[in-house]
Amino acid sequence: MRIYDKAYGNSEEEYREICNFLNMLSTQDPNMLWESGRMNFWRYNVHADKDPQDQFFRDNVHVWHSDQQKIVGLCISEYGNNDLFIEVLPEYQEIYPDIFRWIHDTWAVNREDVEIDIFRSDRKKISWLKEYGFTFQRHHENKRSYDLGEIDLCYQLEDGFRIQAFSEICDYSGRVALVQNAFNNPDYTENNLRGLMSSPDYLDEYNLIVISPHMQLVAYCVGWHERANTNKGYIEPVGTHADYRQRGFAKAVIRECFTRMKANGIKMVEIASSAEPDVSNYLYDSLSPRDKREVHRYSKKV
Repeated sequence: MRIYDKAYGNSEEEYREICNFLNMLSTQDPNMLWESGRMNFWRYNVHADKDPQDQFFRDNVHVWHSDQQKIVGLCISEYGNNDLFIEVLPEYQEIYPDIFRWIHDTWAVNREDVEIDIFRSDRKKISWLKEYGFTFQRHHENKRSYDLGEIDLCYQLEDGFRIQAFSEICDYSGRVALVQNAFNNPDYTENNLRGLMSSPDYLDEYNLIVISPHMQLVAYCVGWHERANTNKGYIEPVGTHADYRQRGFAKAVIRECFTRMKANGIKMVEIASSAEPDVSNYLYDSLSPRDKREVHRYSKKV
């Protein structure tokens, strides 16, 4: 069988093709890390300010096709820095040497390091990385799963505070200011927010905010359905204004999102966080996850 590779042009057809590949992979590989939801968030939020034909997309996404015209492997950088993700259909492991050839000969030519994130439990991918000179760098991230039939969904807000869908208030400037403060990210713009809300996976009822008695937006989260499994979902992102932390607002808005997702038939929800000692881990552990998986970062000097 002939396998060929090509750059990604960011057309609607190519985007849907990658999402279909990721949805299929999700039914075969429990260790996949770049899901179609992450692809959606990457295109419609992280890079919403870029022109759809920006060279960034061709430079930082590469796909491998079989002669049946289906994608069998993907390399993608989330931010275009040193970060890279690899996803391959289990029956096409033989393409890994060609993937690493592209990484070394093309993508990494003007970089000093390559960093690849994988689940700690992904022994096959770890073996490939080690074979090509990558070494363990650090525990980078946690992924927790919550069983909505088991966890506590009750919450109580301080007097005068309330939770509602963002669509009920549409305070774009307030939401942008909240995100900028919560993540110390002055580059976040209304385009990023509108891009997120225009994505094909977006649902108004899961885009939730906590509002103060003085109409300030103080915390938020956004929930999503998984495309490949109607019983599963995830929440990304979650943020709280620095002046309102440690008062239970993030926990409350997440539990409200859990409640709405459960009412729509979702049973399991994932939330990712940076690894310890990031303080967000206290919040996510307090919500009683069913399990917690470590994501490890491997790197190589090039």
